Amino acid sequence: MNKKILGLILIGVVIIVGLILGGSLIETVEKGTYQVKQAAVSGKMSAKMDPGLWFQMFGDIEPWPKAETFFFTADILEGEKIDQSIEVRFVDGSLCNLSGTLRIILPITESEAISLTTVRGHKKYKDMEQKLILPTIRNVLRLTANLMTARESYSTQRADYVMWARDQIINGLYQTTAIEKKIKDLVSGEMVTKTFKVVKVDENGNPLYHPNPLKGTGIRLQNFEIKKFVYEKKVNNQIATQQEALMAVATAKAKAQEAEQNKLTLEAQGKANVAKARYEEEQIKVRAVVVANREKEVQVIAGEQRKAVAKLDKEAAALTKQQQILLGQGEAERKRLVLAADGALKQKLETYEKVMSIWADAFSKRKVPSVIMGGGGVDGDALSMSDVMSLMAMRQLGLDLSIPRGATVGK
Repeated sequence: MNKKILGLILIGVVIIVGLILGGSLIETVEKGTYQVKQAAVSGKMSAKMDPGLWFQMFGDIEPWPKAETFFFTADILEGEKIDQSIEVRFVDGSLCNLSGTLRIILPITESEAISLTTVRGHKKYKDMEQKLILPTIRNVLRLTANLMTARESYSTQRADYVMWARDQIINGLYQTTAIEKKIKDLVSGEMVTKTFKVVKVDENGNPLYHPNPLKGTGIRLQNFEIKKFVYEKKVNNQIATQQEALMAVATAKAKAQEAEQNKLTLEAQGKANVAKARYEEEQIKVRAVVVANREKEVQVIAGEQRKAVAKLDKEAAALTKQQQILLGQGEAERKRLVLAADGALKQKLETYEKVMSIWADAFSKRKVPSVIMGGGGVDGDALSMSDVMSLMAMRQLGLDLSIPRGATVGK
Protein backbone atom coordinates (compact mmCIF):
# COMPACT_ATOMS: atom_id res chain seq x y z
CA MET A 1 0.00 0.00 0.00
CA ASN A 2 1.56 3.25 -1.06
CA LYS A 3 1.59 6.45 0.94
CA LYS A 4 -1.07 8.13 -1.21
CA ILE A 5 -3.63 5.44 -0.49
CA LEU A 6 -2.76 5.43 3.23
CA GLY A 7 -3.30 9.19 3.38
CA LEU A 8 -6.69 8.87 1.80
CA ILE A 9 -7.65 6.20 4.32
CA LEU A 10 -6.58 8.38 7.26
CA ILE A 11 -8.54 11.35 5.91
CA GLY A 12 -11.60 9.16 5.56
CA VAL A 13 -11.27 7.90 9.14
CA VAL A 14 -10.95 11.46 10.43
CA ILE A 15 -14.06 12.52 8.52
CA ILE A 16 -16.05 9.58 9.86
CA VAL A 17 -14.92 10.24 13.45
CA GLY A 18 -15.70 13.96 12.99
CA LEU A 19 -19.17 13.14 11.79
CA ILE A 20 -19.77 10.79 14.71
CA LEU A 21 -18.37 13.08 17.39
CA GLY A 22 -19.21 16.45 15.80
CA GLY A 23 -22.46 16.79 17.81
CA SER A 24 -20.45 16.61 21.02
CA LEU A 25 -17.92 19.26 20.05
CA ILE A 26 -20.10 22.29 19.14
CA GLU A 27 -23.63 23.18 20.28
CA THR A 28 -26.09 25.85 19.12
CA VAL A 29 -28.21 27.90 21.56
CA GLU A 30 -31.58 28.50 19.96
CA LYS A 31 -33.46 31.81 20.25
CA GLY A 32 -35.72 31.94 23.36
CA THR A 33 -33.56 29.38 25.24
CA TYR A 34 -30.34 29.10 27.18
CA GLN A 35 -28.09 26.09 27.87
CA VAL A 36 -26.37 24.76 30.99
CA LYS A 37 -23.21 22.65 30.46
CA GLN A 38 -21.31 20.33 32.75
CA ALA A 39 -17.75 19.84 31.47
CA ALA A 40 -16.83 16.27 30.42
CA VAL A 41 -13.63 15.91 32.47
CA SER A 42 -13.70 18.57 35.23
CA GLY A 43 -17.47 18.61 35.77
CA LYS A 44 -17.42 22.41 35.86
CA MET A 45 -20.80 24.04 35.36
CA SER A 46 -21.29 26.83 32.85
CA ALA A 47 -24.18 28.39 30.99
CA LYS A 48 -24.63 30.25 27.74
CA MET A 49 -27.55 32.69 28.00
CA ASP A 50 -27.40 34.19 24.49
CA PRO A 51 -28.27 32.53 21.15
CA GLY A 52 -25.34 31.26 19.04
CA LEU A 53 -22.61 28.58 18.80
CA TRP A 54 -20.35 27.52 21.67
CA PHE A 55 -17.99 24.60 22.38
CA GLN A 56 -19.55 21.58 24.01
CA MET A 57 -16.33 19.61 24.04
CA PHE A 58 -18.13 16.42 24.99
CA GLY A 59 -19.74 18.12 27.97
CA ASP A 60 -23.31 17.40 29.18
CA ILE A 61 -25.69 20.07 27.73
CA GLU A 62 -29.22 20.75 29.01
CA PRO A 63 -31.43 23.30 27.18
CA TRP A 64 -33.85 25.50 29.18
CA PRO A 65 -36.60 27.81 27.94
CA LYS A 66 -36.30 31.45 28.98
CA ALA A 67 -40.08 31.61 29.49
CA GLU A 68 -42.84 29.04 29.44
CA THR A 69 -46.59 28.84 30.10
CA PHE A 70 -47.63 26.53 32.91
CA PHE A 71 -51.04 24.88 32.63
CA PHE A 72 -53.13 23.52 35.50
CA THR A 73 -56.30 22.79 33.60
CA ALA A 74 -58.80 20.10 32.75
CA ASP A 75 -58.94 21.31 29.14
CA ILE A 76 -57.08 18.73 27.06
CA LEU A 77 -56.64 21.30 24.31
CA GLU A 78 -54.24 23.19 26.58
CA GLY A 79 -51.03 21.84 28.03
CA GLU A 80 -50.85 18.07 28.38
CA LYS A 81 -53.50 15.70 27.09
CA ILE A 82 -54.60 14.87 30.62
CA ASP A 83 -56.60 16.59 33.36
CA GLN A 84 -54.11 18.91 35.08
CA SER A 85 -56.64 20.82 37.22
CA ILE A 86 -55.87 21.21 40.94
CA GLU A 87 -58.34 19.93 43.53
CA VAL A 88 -58.97 22.12 46.62
CA ARG A 89 -61.22 21.76 49.65
CA PHE A 90 -63.00 24.76 51.08
CA VAL A 91 -63.48 25.32 54.78
CA ASP A 92 -67.02 23.91 54.62
CA GLY A 93 -65.60 20.61 53.34
CA SER A 94 -66.77 20.93 49.74
CA LEU A 95 -64.43 20.04 46.87
CA CYS A 96 -63.64 22.03 43.76
CA ASN A 97 -61.27 21.63 40.81
CA LEU A 98 -59.52 24.79 39.64
CA SER A 99 -58.21 25.32 36.12
CA GLY A 100 -55.88 28.10 35.05
CA THR A 101 -52.53 29.19 33.69
CA LEU A 102 -49.52 31.29 34.58
CA ARG A 103 -46.32 32.39 32.90
CA ILE A 104 -42.93 31.12 34.19
CA ILE A 105 -40.00 33.47 33.61
CA LEU A 106 -36.67 31.57 34.00
CA PRO A 107 -33.37 33.05 35.27
CA ILE A 108 -31.67 35.70 33.16
CA THR A 109 -28.14 35.47 34.65
CA GLU A 110 -25.59 32.66 34.31
CA SER A 111 -25.15 32.31 38.09
CA GLU A 112 -28.92 31.90 38.68
CA ALA A 113 -29.19 29.40 35.82
CA ILE A 114 -26.33 27.30 37.26
CA SER A 115 -27.70 27.56 40.82
CA LEU A 116 -31.09 26.28 39.68
CA THR A 117 -29.48 23.05 38.46
CA THR A 118 -26.80 22.60 41.16
CA VAL A 119 -28.18 24.03 44.40
CA ARG A 120 -31.83 23.27 43.64
CA GLY A 121 -30.99 20.00 41.90
CA HIS A 122 -33.30 20.52 38.92
CA LYS A 123 -31.42 19.01 35.99
CA LYS A 124 -34.21 19.51 33.49
CA TYR A 125 -37.01 22.05 32.99
CA LYS A 126 -39.80 19.45 33.31
CA ASP A 127 -38.25 18.23 36.55
CA MET A 128 -38.25 21.79 37.92
CA GLU A 129 -41.83 22.36 36.73
CA GLN A 130 -43.16 19.26 38.53
CA LYS A 131 -41.07 19.54 41.70
CA LEU A 132 -41.07 23.31 42.25
CA ILE A 133 -43.75 25.18 40.26
CA LEU A 134 -46.63 22.71 40.62
CA PRO A 135 -46.28 22.27 44.43
CA THR A 136 -46.05 26.04 44.87
CA ILE A 137 -49.26 26.64 42.90
CA ARG A 138 -51.06 23.75 44.58
CA ASN A 139 -50.16 24.96 48.10
CA VAL A 140 -51.30 28.48 47.27
CA LEU A 141 -54.67 27.37 45.88
CA ARG A 142 -55.36 25.00 48.76
CA LEU A 143 -54.42 27.48 51.48
CA THR A 144 -56.58 30.14 49.86
CA ALA A 145 -59.52 27.69 49.79
CA ASN A 146 -59.15 27.34 53.57
CA LEU A 147 -59.91 31.06 53.96
CA MET A 148 -63.53 30.85 52.76
CA THR A 149 -66.52 28.63 52.02
CA ALA A 150 -67.43 27.27 48.60
CA ARG A 151 -70.43 29.58 48.34
CA GLU A 152 -68.24 32.58 49.16
CA SER A 153 -65.78 31.53 46.45
CA TYR A 154 -68.74 31.22 44.08
CA SER A 155 -70.24 34.63 44.75
CA THR A 156 -69.13 37.24 47.23
CA GLN A 157 -65.40 36.42 47.46
CA ARG A 158 -64.51 35.11 44.01
CA ALA A 159 -62.36 38.17 43.31
CA ASP A 160 -60.75 37.87 46.75
CA TYR A 161 -59.80 34.26 46.05
CA VAL A 162 -57.96 35.19 42.84
CA MET A 163 -56.32 38.23 44.41
CA TRP A 164 -55.11 36.35 47.53
CA ALA A 165 -53.79 33.47 45.40
CA ARG A 166 -51.86 35.86 43.14
CA ASP A 167 -50.39 37.66 46.18
CA GLN A 168 -49.10 34.37 47.67
CA ILE A 169 -47.59 33.23 44.37
CA ILE A 170 -45.52 36.41 44.29
CA ASN A 171 -44.66 36.79 47.99
CA GLY A 172 -45.08 33.33 49.58
CA LEU A 173 -47.79 31.53 51.56
CA TYR A 174 -49.68 33.47 54.19
CA GLN A 175 -48.98 32.81 57.85
CA THR A 176 -52.35 31.83 59.34
CA THR A 177 -53.99 31.06 62.64
CA ALA A 178 -57.03 28.83 63.19
CA ILE A 179 -60.45 29.86 64.53
CA GLU A 180 -63.60 27.78 64.89
CA LYS A 181 -66.97 28.81 63.53
CA LYS A 182 -70.36 27.14 63.05
CA ILE A 183 -71.51 27.01 59.45
CA LYS A 184 -74.03 25.09 57.38
CA ASP A 185 -72.50 22.13 55.56
CA LEU A 186 -73.32 22.37 51.87
CA VAL A 187 -73.47 18.60 51.42
CA SER A 188 -75.44 17.52 54.51
CA GLY A 189 -77.23 20.79 55.12
CA GLU A 190 -76.48 20.53 58.86
CA MET A 191 -74.78 23.08 61.09
CA VAL A 192 -71.24 21.94 61.81
CA THR A 193 -68.20 23.41 63.50
CA LYS A 194 -65.39 24.13 61.10
CA THR A 195 -61.91 25.48 61.53
CA PHE A 196 -61.19 28.59 59.55
CA LYS A 197 -57.77 29.89 58.65
CA VAL A 198 -57.26 33.57 59.35
CA VAL A 199 -54.30 35.46 57.89
CA LYS A 200 -51.86 36.91 60.40
CA VAL A 201 -50.96 40.57 59.95
CA ASP A 202 -48.28 42.90 61.29
CA GLU A 203 -48.84 46.08 63.29
CA ASN A 204 -49.64 47.95 60.08
CA GLY A 205 -52.25 45.42 58.96
CA ASN A 206 -50.06 43.88 56.24
CA PRO A 207 -50.12 40.07 55.75
CA LEU A 208 -47.27 37.97 57.16
CA TYR A 209 -45.71 35.43 54.76
CA HIS A 210 -43.79 32.17 54.93
CA PRO A 211 -40.49 32.14 52.97
CA ASN A 212 -41.13 32.04 49.24
CA PRO A 213 -39.77 28.75 47.76
CA LEU A 214 -38.93 30.60 44.53
CA LYS A 215 -36.76 33.17 46.24
CA GLY A 216 -33.15 33.06 44.98
CA THR A 217 -33.93 30.87 41.99
CA GLY A 218 -34.30 33.72 39.53
CA ILE A 219 -37.75 32.37 38.61
CA ARG A 220 -40.69 34.76 38.42
CA LEU A 221 -44.35 33.82 38.01
CA GLN A 222 -46.57 36.23 36.07
CA ASN A 223 -50.03 36.50 34.46
CA PHE A 224 -51.67 34.18 36.99
CA GLU A 225 -55.24 33.35 35.98
CA ILE A 226 -57.93 31.01 37.30
CA LYS A 227 -60.19 30.23 34.35
CA LYS A 228 -62.72 27.91 35.92
CA PHE A 229 -64.09 26.71 39.29
CA VAL A 230 -65.63 23.24 38.91
CA TYR A 231 -67.50 22.25 42.09
CA GLU A 232 -68.60 18.69 42.81
CA LYS A 233 -72.15 18.03 41.71
CA LYS A 234 -73.79 18.05 45.18
CA VAL A 235 -72.03 21.25 46.12
CA ASN A 236 -72.89 22.84 42.81
CA ASN A 237 -76.58 21.97 43.26
CA GLN A 238 -76.54 23.26 46.82
CA ILE A 239 -74.86 26.47 45.75
CA ALA A 240 -77.41 26.88 42.98
CA THR A 241 -80.27 26.39 45.47
CA GLN A 242 -78.75 28.85 47.90
CA GLN A 243 -78.13 31.32 45.12
CA GLU A 244 -81.77 31.06 44.07
CA ALA A 245 -82.83 31.67 47.66
CA LEU A 246 -80.44 34.59 47.92
CA MET A 247 -81.67 35.90 44.62
CA ALA A 248 -85.27 35.61 45.82
CA VAL A 249 -84.36 37.49 48.98
CA ALA A 250 -82.43 40.00 46.96
CA THR A 251 -85.36 40.33 44.55
CA ALA A 252 -87.80 40.83 47.42
CA LYS A 253 -85.44 43.32 48.98
CA ALA A 254 -85.00 45.05 45.66
CA LYS A 255 -88.77 45.22 45.20
CA ALA A 256 -89.17 46.58 48.71
CA GLN A 257 -86.47 49.11 48.00
CA GLU A 258 -88.14 49.87 44.68
CA ALA A 259 -91.48 50.35 46.44
CA GLU A 260 -89.82 52.57 49.01
CA GLN A 261 -88.08 54.44 46.24
CA ASN A 262 -91.36 54.82 44.38
CA LYS A 263 -92.92 56.12 47.57
CA LEU A 264 -90.09 58.58 48.01
CA THR A 265 -90.36 59.48 44.34
CA LEU A 266 -94.09 60.11 44.65
CA GLU A 267 -93.54 62.15 47.81
CA ALA A 268 -90.82 64.08 46.11
CA GLN A 269 -93.04 64.53 43.06
CA GLY A 270 -95.89 65.67 45.28
CA LYS A 271 -93.63 68.13 47.04
CA ALA A 272 -92.36 69.27 43.69
CA ASN A 273 -95.94 69.74 42.47
CA VAL A 274 -96.84 71.66 45.63
CA ALA A 275 -93.72 73.75 45.24
CA LYS A 276 -94.57 74.27 41.58
CA ALA A 277 -98.16 75.27 42.41
CA ARG A 278 -96.90 77.56 45.18
CA TYR A 279 -94.40 79.03 42.79
CA GLU A 280 -97.06 79.53 40.12
CA GLU A 281 -99.33 81.19 42.69
CA GLU A 282 -96.43 83.37 43.77
CA GLN A 283 -95.89 84.24 40.12
CA ILE A 284 -99.57 85.17 39.80
CA LYS A 285 -99.32 87.19 42.99
CA VAL A 286 -96.18 88.92 41.82
CA ARG A 287 -97.73 89.63 38.45
CA ALA A 288 -100.86 91.00 40.17
CA VAL A 289 -98.73 93.19 42.44
CA VAL A 290 -96.73 94.37 39.45
CA VAL A 291 -99.94 95.11 37.52
CA ALA A 292 -101.50 96.86 40.56
CA ASN A 293 -98.35 98.88 41.12
CA ARG A 294 -98.25 99.72 37.44
CA GLU A 295 -101.92 100.79 37.49
CA LYS A 296 -101.29 102.74 40.67
CA GLU A 297 -98.36 104.44 39.06
CA VAL A 298 -100.50 105.14 35.98
CA GLN A 299 -103.28 106.56 38.19
CA VAL A 300 -100.78 108.61 40.14
CA ILE A 301 -99.32 109.92 36.92
CA ALA A 302 -102.82 110.57 35.57
CA GLY A 303 -103.77 112.30 38.84
CA GLU A 304 -100.64 114.36 38.70
CA GLN A 305 -101.49 115.21 35.12
CA ARG A 306 -105.08 116.15 36.07
CA LYS A 307 -103.77 118.10 39.00
CA ALA A 308 -101.33 119.87 36.75
CA VAL A 309 -104.10 120.48 34.18
CA ALA A 310 -106.47 121.72 36.91
CA LYS A 311 -103.75 123.96 38.21
CA LEU A 312 -103.17 125.25 34.73
CA ASP A 313 -106.97 125.60 34.25
CA LYS A 314 -107.21 127.45 37.54
CA GLU A 315 -104.38 129.68 36.60
CA ALA A 316 -105.98 130.15 33.18
CA ALA A 317 -109.36 130.86 34.82
CA ALA A 318 -107.70 133.32 37.15
CA LEU A 319 -106.08 134.96 34.20
CA THR A 320 -109.42 134.90 32.32
CA LYS A 321 -111.21 136.34 35.36
CA GLN A 322 -108.61 139.00 35.69
CA GLN A 323 -108.92 139.62 31.98
CA GLN A 324 -112.74 139.83 32.22
CA ILE A 325 -112.51 142.07 35.23
CA LEU A 326 -110.12 144.30 33.41
CA LEU A 327 -112.35 144.18 30.33
CA GLY A 328 -115.45 144.92 32.47
CA GLN A 329 -113.65 147.70 34.24
CA GLY A 330 -112.53 149.02 30.89
CA GLU A 331 -116.03 148.76 29.44
CA ALA A 332 -117.57 150.35 32.53
CA GLU A 333 -115.04 153.11 32.41
CA ARG A 334 -115.73 153.53 28.71
CA LYS A 335 -119.46 153.66 29.28
CA ARG A 336 -118.99 156.03 32.18
CA LEU A 337 -116.91 158.29 30.07
CA VAL A 338 -119.46 158.03 27.26
CA LEU A 339 -122.23 158.87 29.68
CA ALA A 340 -120.19 161.66 31.09
CA ALA A 341 -119.56 162.95 27.63
CA ASP A 342 -123.16 163.14 26.25
CA GLY A 343 -125.29 162.26 29.25
CA ALA A 344 -126.27 159.00 27.59
CA LEU A 345 -128.34 160.96 25.19
CA LYS A 346 -128.58 158.18 22.66
CA GLN A 347 -129.85 155.65 25.19
CA LYS A 348 -132.22 158.14 26.65
CA LEU A 349 -133.64 159.02 23.23
CA GLU A 350 -134.03 155.34 22.35
CA THR A 351 -135.84 154.72 25.62
CA TYR A 352 -137.96 157.82 25.16
CA GLU A 353 -138.84 156.74 21.66
CA LYS A 354 -139.91 153.25 22.84
CA VAL A 355 -141.98 154.68 25.69
CA MET A 356 -143.74 157.16 23.51
CA SER A 357 -144.29 154.53 20.84
CA ILE A 358 -145.92 152.19 23.34
CA TRP A 359 -148.08 154.98 24.76
CA ALA A 360 -149.10 156.19 21.31
CA ASP A 361 -150.07 152.70 20.27
CA ALA A 362 -152.14 152.23 23.38
CA PHE A 363 -153.74 155.62 23.04
CA SER A 364 -154.70 155.05 19.46
CA LYS A 365 -156.69 152.02 20.46
CA ARG A 366 -158.80 153.80 23.12
CA LYS A 367 -162.59 153.89 22.75
CA VAL A 368 -164.08 157.41 22.05
CA PRO A 369 -167.75 158.44 21.88
CA SER A 370 -169.31 158.87 18.49
CA VAL A 371 -170.69 162.30 19.45
CA ILE A 372 -168.31 164.78 20.90
CA MET A 373 -169.78 167.61 22.86
CA GLY A 374 -167.68 170.71 22.82
CA GLY A 375 -166.00 173.08 20.52
CA GLY A 376 -162.88 173.23 18.46
CA GLY A 377 -162.76 169.57 17.17
CA VAL A 378 -159.69 168.89 19.26
CA ASP A 379 -159.30 166.05 21.64
CA GLY A 380 -158.21 168.05 24.55
CA ASP A 381 -157.90 165.07 26.86
CA ALA A 382 -155.71 163.29 24.43
CA LEU A 383 -153.37 166.18 24.01
CA SER A 384 -153.24 166.76 27.68
CA MET A 385 -152.42 163.12 28.36
CA SER A 386 -149.82 163.14 25.60
CA ASP A 387 -148.16 166.19 27.03
CA VAL A 388 -148.23 164.71 30.47
CA MET A 389 -146.70 161.41 29.43
CA SER A 390 -144.07 163.14 27.36
CA LEU A 391 -143.07 165.47 30.13
CA MET A 392 -143.05 162.64 32.67
CA ALA A 393 -140.80 160.45 30.41
CA MET A 394 -138.46 163.32 29.69
CA ARG A 395 -138.23 164.16 33.38
CA GLN A 396 -137.51 160.52 34.33
CA LEU A 397 -134.91 160.20 31.57
CA GLY A 398 -133.45 163.57 32.28
CA LEU A 399 -133.90 164.66 28.67
CA ASP A 400 -133.56 168.29 27.75
CA LEU A 401 -134.74 168.81 24.18
CA SER A 402 -133.97 172.46 24.11
CA ILE A 403 -131.12 173.48 21.77
CA PRO A 404 -128.39 175.20 23.68
CA ARG A 405 -127.71 178.78 22.67
CA GLY A 406 -125.07 179.05 20.06
CA ALA A 407 -125.44 175.43 18.92
CA THR A 408 -125.53 174.69 15.23
CA VAL A 409 -128.25 172.42 13.98
CA GLY A 410 -127.27 169.54 11.72
CA LYS A 411 -123.70 169.34 12.91
